[in-house]
Amino acid sequence: MVTRRPTWLRLTILLAAASAGCTQSVAEMPVSHRGDVAVPSYAGVAGAPPYCARLAGSTALPGIPTAVGLLAGDPGNVEAEVDLTAAIDELRAVLDDVRPALDDAVGELVAALTAARDQGLTEAVRDDISAGLDELGTLVQPACGFPT
Repeated sequence: MVTRRPTWLRLTILLAAASAGCTQSVAEMPVSHRGDVAVPSYAGVAGAPPYCARLAGSTALPGIPTAVGLLAGDPGNVEAEVDLTAAIDELRAVLDDVRPALDDAVGELVAALTAARDQGLTEAVRDDISAGLDELGTLVQPACGFPT
């Protein structure tokens, strides 16, 4: 008599075997293989400063426009405030890596995002965020060589 394993057990064994080689967590994956980061295709250019990889690997910075939009329509939106807090935290971590020329740009962007989160989104704060993102992008692009 041939005994067969239950279908659920065969599927479990099949899934376990198929996933045996897939033990790398998303956080450990190279930036170029992740879809939830600011610049998924970034491979780094020769001599790029460490902050380039940190910016490219950001998971919170791409959410800034959405968070700002949510706050514009719904002041005090908790989800938007949480997203801005994550972006602020990532930018503060970038401050550890940046050269002095970027300190002001990153600091001003952090201040603008903090103001949006804590005091509300005014037109002036929205303009400061936009200008801060533009300035930071202009400053880091030559050193990082992000794909355009």
